[in-house]
Formats: sequence, C-alpha cells, structure tokens
Amino acid sequence: MKKRTNRFWLTLALLSALFLGLNQALPAQTQQERLQTGIAYFEAGKTAEAKAIFDQLVAENFVNNDLYYYLGSALIKQKNPEAALTQFNKILQSAPNSPYGYIGKAQYDIAKANYTSAETQLNTAVQKDPNCAEAYYHRGLLRGYQKKLDLAIADLQKCLQLKGNHAYAHYNIGLAYYQKGRKDLTITHFQKFLYLAPEAPEAAQVKALLSRI
Repeated sequence: MKKRTNRFWLTLALLSALFLGLNQALPAQTQQERLQTGIAYFEAGKTAEAKAIFDQLVAENFVNNDLYYYLGSALIKQKNPEAALTQFNKILQSAPNSPYGYIGKAQYDIAKANYTSAETQLNTAVQKDPNCAEAYYHRGLLRGYQKKLDLAIADLQKCLQLKGNHAYAHYNIGLAYYQKGRKDLTITHFQKFLYLAPEAPEAAQVKALLSRI
C-alpha cells in the first residue's frame, strides 16, 4: 500500500511539474523581434496595430532606421505627413547613403502633391540601391498618380521581382491592370493580395472588383 501511495504522489508531482512547464510564460520578445512584428502588421495593412508597436519602441528609445522608416510610413497612411517627415529626416541624417530616407521623403512629397520632387527622391533611392524593392514600389505608385500606367506597371513588376510577397505591390499593379482592361492579370494580382493581406482595409474593395470581372 505504501509503494502505491508513493507512486501516486510521484506521478502527481511529475504531472504538476509538466503542467507548470507548459504554462510557463514565453520569453519576452526583443525590441528587434517586436519591430519585425510591427513591420509584418504594416505590410499586411494593419497600420494602427503596427504603429502602436512602433510608438512603444520609440518610447523605449530604440534607435533603428527601419523603425523610423516604417513609423514614418504609418504616419503617412494616417494623414500626418509632418510627423512622418521628422522620422524620415532621422534616416537622412544618420544614413545618407540609405535609400530609405529618400523613399520616405518621396512619400512626404507625394502627400503634398509635389510629384516632381518625389520623382527626384525616388530616382536617387534607386541609384543608392538598385535592388531596393521599396524604391520601385513607391515610384510605381507615383507613376500611377501621374497616370503613367505602363511605367507604373514596370516599376511594380520590378518591385515584385525583388520581393514577391509585397502585398501592396500586388494590389496596386492589380489596379493598374484593371484600368488597362487586363482581367486575367487583375485577377492574379488581386487574389495574391487577398492571400497576403486578407484583413487589409482594401480587401473589401478588391473582393467587390473581383465579383464584377
């Protein structure tokens, strides 16, 4: 009887230890890991969630040019270009050879409808790094605003060659193909956008357009 009792308590102790181990808190994410989470949110169209992470990192005095770029980009989406420019200028000051400060400045210029300056900034970004997908993405957007659809498509295609999972490149090239009447390519890129960013604010619009094709 004593052996059974001892075995019972030993089993109970082992189960308790296992339970506590399974429910132990996971290690806290590093600041870099949290930044990557915020960037993933931003790229999936979850701007508010992304910005909340970026703001917290800024409050913790985390110094990182990717943080400044994506926080600035989130502020552009939230219609706050002046605050965005402050973030982009940090990159230009600390890393003048990085394309991202110029891309950020172009976003500011586009928000102010200063397309000539934006084009200069984006051409500089491409010169700084010919393999920067973001530079081609934003130049594609700019050319779309200028109604230069063929040039816009060329830049967005280049972006996707460099970064095939760029959700908003698929969205915007889909819109360009829609305007050109290329239903096949519109469907392809819109479906890819919905796969990559199913909860993006533009998802409902994309679904509506697909239902009419």
